[in-house]
Amino acid sequence: MKRASALAILVVSLVPTIACSLLENQARNTAAALSGSIVAAQGKYLASCTANPAQEICRLINRGVSGENALITAIETYCGWSSTLVPPDPKATCVPVKTAEAALRAAIANAATLTMQIKGAL
Repeated sequence: MKRASALAILVVSLVPTIACSLLENQARNTAAALSGSIVAAQGKYLASCTANPAQEICRLINRGVSGENALITAIETYCGWSSTLVPPDPKATCVPVKTAEAALRAAIANAATLTMQIKGAL
């Protein structure tokens, strides 16, 4: 759960920096939706997943976290930012790396699917 909180902070730090193009807005909105779904599911299933982490919902939450990580990395790569442990400068602007666009689109699609799956379990 601590990791999810750290990821939520990272997502929130990315939100104001991604506001340039339609693709960047889509990535931001998808990241926020997935993060919200994960947090809601973790809250609802905390006791259950602590007792039995092998449940399908627990594995789905973990896949959601992995999808969120992949989306964040794709955003950072697409925008030309370093994907280090330090969040990007909130004043940094996205300079699209066109060769990373396909990976970003794939990460957005994957995150959107995970969001719907997690929401369906709530």
